[in-house]
Amino acid sequence: MVKSPDKTEVVMFGDPAAQRKSVAGGGLTDASAKLRQKPRVIEAESGKPMPAPVQATPAPQPQPVAAKPAPKPAPKVKNPASSKDVSKAMVADTMGSVVGSLRQKAIQNGGTLSLQDIDVMEQELAAKSQQIEAQFESALEDYAAAIDQQKWNLERANPFSRLMVKQFSHLLKEPAGRKSVHRRLLPGFYQATSMLLGPETVGRYHERCEGIVARIQADLDDTPFDWEMFYNEKDALTVSLDAQLILASGFQDFDKRVKWYLDLVNSNLTPPADDASAGERAWSLSEPGLRRMLDALFSNLRKVMSSEKGRERMIKRHGRDAVAVALTTLKRVVTG
Repeated sequence: MVKSPDKTEVVMFGDPAAQRKSVAGGGLTDASAKLRQKPRVIEAESGKPMPAPVQATPAPQPQPVAAKPAPKPAPKVKNPASSKDVSKAMVADTMGSVVGSLRQKAIQNGGTLSLQDIDVMEQELAAKSQQIEAQFESALEDYAAAIDQQKWNLERANPFSRLMVKQFSHLLKEPAGRKSVHRRLLPGFYQATSMLLGPETVGRYHERCEGIVARIQADLDDTPFDWEMFYNEKDALTVSLDAQLILASGFQDFDKRVKWYLDLVNSNLTPPADDASAGERAWSLSEPGLRRMLDALFSNLRKVMSSEKGRERMIKRHGRDAVAVALTTLKRVVTG
C-alpha cells in the first residue's frame, strides 16, 4: 500500500545539482583484412620447378554466439471506433443474419413466405437469442476495454503534467468568470511550463514521474491504480516542489512575466465546446485569475518555504538566488 506523506515535513529526493538550473526565457570500418595470394612456383637453378610452399592451416574461426531473441513487442491496442460505429456494425450484422435467413427460406419455398414460415423462423431466431446476446456482450466488452486502455495510455503518457495541474485542478470546476480559471487555459499552461523549465528539465521530470507510476503499479498486483497514490508519493512531491520553485523563480520581473503569461495562454485557448455557455465562449484568463492559479500552483512550495528548515533545503537544491526570487514571487502573487 502507498502511504500518504507526512503533512508536516517534505523529504527531498534526487540529485540536487541537477535541479539548480533556472531558465530565463557509423562506426569505424576495419581496414586490416589481409589479401590472400596464390603460391608462386619458383624455378631453381637446376631448371626443375620448386614445389609450392605448404600453406599454413588457417586458425579455426570462433563460432558466432547466437543472438538473444528480441523481446516480443507489446500488444497494440486497437484504436476503438466511436460508439456510433460499433452499434451500427452490430445492428448491420444482426439484420444481415435475419434477412439472409428470410431470403434462404423464400428461395426454398419458391419465392414466397407464409405466416407459418415466419412463425417457424421466429422460433429459430429465439433459439439463437443467447448466441446473439453473447456476441453483443463480447463486442461491447471489447469496445469498453479498448476505450479504457486508450484512456489509460493517454493519461500515463503525461504523469508530470497531471502532477502540476493537480495543484489547481479544483479551480477548474468553477463557472467561467472574470476571476475564474477555466480548463481552456491548459494548452497555454503546458507551453508556459515547458518554456520556463526548459525542455531538458521537463523531459527529466517526465521520466521520473513515469518511473514512479511504474513502481506503484508493480506493487499493486490486481489492485486498481489510483492517481491519488501517485500524487501522494514522496518522490512525486519532490518533483512537484522542484518544478514549482523553478517556475516561481522565472517571475523575477513579475509584471513583465505576468503579461507574457497572459498573452501566451489566451493565444492558445482550446475552442469552446458545442454546448458551451456564452460566458465560456467569451472567457479569457485575466490577471486576477492568473494570480489565483499561481497561488494554488505554488501552495506546496509556500508551505515548505514558510519554515527555515524548508528554505534551507530548497537553497541546497536550487541555490540562494533562485530561492530569494521565488519568495518574492510568492508575495507578489498574493499582493499583486
